[in-house]
Amino acid sequence: MSNNKQKTDTPAGQLSLFEAIIMQEISVQNSPVPGSLNMRHQIIAALKYALRHAGKSREQVADEMTNLTGEVITDDMISTWLASSKPKHRFPLEYLPAFRRATGCMEPLNVTSRACGAFSLPGPDALRADIRKLDEQKQVKKEEEKAIDAAKRRLETLLQEVEGKR
Repeated sequence: MSNNKQKTDTPAGQLSLFEAIIMQEISVQNSPVPGSLNMRHQIIAALKYALRHAGKSREQVADEMTNLTGEVITDDMISTWLASSKPKHRFPLEYLPAFRRATGCMEPLNVTSRACGAFSLPGPDALRADIRKLDEQKQVKKEEEKAIDAAKRRLETLLQEVEGKR
């Protein structure tokens, strides 16, 4: 009876889904369209999304950001950064880690990361991705060892045949 199970691991030489996404992002970066990195509207949308889903008021978010940065941040400042009518007032990048912690939302970081050609993962997920990559490398090494052992057995068989004919 034959074993009809198909191997689901990525064959050697074929990109994993993760690697394919990265390659796609790299190709997009290599042929940028003028103005394609004007992130103002995407960043504002991501910040608004984070605030809506934070389960906290702007005042609470501002207070947490103040505690985290050591600088005074008010709910009025947050409102000004998000106002479409005030294009000169932009969200300062140095506040992004505090904003992320205060809202618990990764979306503003994801928007900026993708524009830079990177992907952001929360700490445990990044570690899981690293573990998966190491597991894949380990599997490739096992397959290489199996191929080497099979070649070695074939050579030993041939050697025995040659010696037996003498």
